[in-house]
Amino acid sequence: METFLSFFLEFAYLCLFIWELLQVKKYGIRNDANFLVLVIFGLVYDNLIIAFGRFIGEGNTLEALSKIRYLFHALFTPMLIIFAWSVFRKTGLLSIQQTFWKLLAYILTIGFIVYELLTSIIGMKLEPKWEDGVLTYENVAQPGFPFMVVVVTLILGVVGVLLMKKSRFPWLLIGTIVILLGGIIANWIKNFLIMNVSELLFIVSLVMAKHFQLRVH
Repeated sequence: METFLSFFLEFAYLCLFIWELLQVKKYGIRNDANFLVLVIFGLVYDNLIIAFGRFIGEGNTLEALSKIRYLFHALFTPMLIIFAWSVFRKTGLLSIQQTFWKLLAYILTIGFIVYELLTSIIGMKLEPKWEDGVLTYENVAQPGFPFMVVVVTLILGVVGVLLMKKSRFPWLLIGTIVILLGGIIANWIKNFLIMNVSELLFIVSLVMAKHFQLRVH
């Protein structure tokens, strides 16, 4: 069941990635919200390695492929701050100082990328881990508290609240709540696939928010 779910998640992310590429072609590439495509690409790779982990087996190959998983996470996930800025800008709630807020979004993104590279990638130590029939390599040297992920999620949550109040669009806020609850439940019952499913629903909410703003504005 767990292996099937892993392949389902991979298929879902692949479909979202292809869909987003088509939308970039339709609406143009010069849009800060298009950083979401890189985030989804990272998740396509992430879930591909998770799905095939047990078939690749323990060893240098899976370990090397897993290092790229963590690298993509460090590089791409902070880009959701720029995505949040893009969605927030199109709410029309900012009439002045847009340059300042855009610059702040880019500085925070670059700062968190550097932070992740220093704390998670440099000195990375991977060990094989079997969980629910799925084989992955876990970074045991990674800090226990996911500081970057928490900050990014909170920023998106705030934008979700503003988007709901301004445009009566609740899905970004709902997606943020889902991933927060998913993380709590997954940590409570020790099942990482619950977190992965909630993460998929969260990404779907981001895609919905992006295209809602493209249609409205």
